[in-house]
Amino acid sequence: MAFFEQSSLWDNVIQETKEAQEKGSDPLLWSVEVSSILSSAGVSLPSTELANVMVSYICWENNVPILWKFLEKAMVYNMVPSMLVLALLSSRVIPSRRFQPAAYRLYMELLKRHAFSLRSQINWPNYQMVMKSIDDILDLSQTFGLQTSDAGTIVVGFIFSTVWQLIDASLDDEGLLEHDDPEKKSRWVIKPQEMEIDGYEKGNERYERLQSRNTVMAIELITQFLQNKLTSKILNLAKQNMYTSLFKLYGLCGYCVI
Repeated sequence: MAFFEQSSLWDNVIQETKEAQEKGSDPLLWSVEVSSILSSAGVSLPSTELANVMVSYICWENNVPILWKFLEKAMVYNMVPSMLVLALLSSRVIPSRRFQPAAYRLYMELLKRHAFSLRSQINWPNYQMVMKSIDDILDLSQTFGLQTSDAGTIVVGFIFSTVWQLIDASLDDEGLLEHDDPEKKSRWVIKPQEMEIDGYEKGNERYERLQSRNTVMAIELITQFLQNKLTSKILNLAKQNMYTSLFKLYGLCGYCVI
């Protein structure tokens, strides 16, 4: 598909989304209309491009509840790769969680609903492209010394990095993370920009309650990852391999989806 055709296609998707947003359309109706647009253009689903377009559209000029509902519906109906959406959101929402506390909570809600359904996300026709995109977004290969981008390896890296980010964000929110010590500094971009912090009234009672609830929810999610049968196995595998050849997990694709 030529570049101008692609540009026109995604402009149409954005226009449809804007109109649905203004009308307060049912998310199901929006998903049907957008699926029809993509189908007519020969775009196969789930679409990595749609995932990027929707997350970019929401963050941050259009951060409103109905668009999060549209995004959720796209994930439910496999219009977008859920794991890719979560990776995209983590890179944008976690560093902005104090500036956008409601978005952080919605991100964690999506994480709770979709991060524990890995089997269905391994078998997409374009899964190799999806996994490479996740690897690039989270910089997993460089962070963990990955030598392969197979599905099992990236799933392990995705789960481990997600839990790691939630832990560091929670520690930072409680003032327990040291940013000045290079050895203790978080690997992830979890510290909000100063301009974003200054934009908030840090003494605002409603804001502080929401931030406190978000920290509690993040800890609950971490616990869920540790207790879930599949993700706990994945985290144990990651831990075991960190001490020898970090994430040298060539044969784990089948194991990860058992």
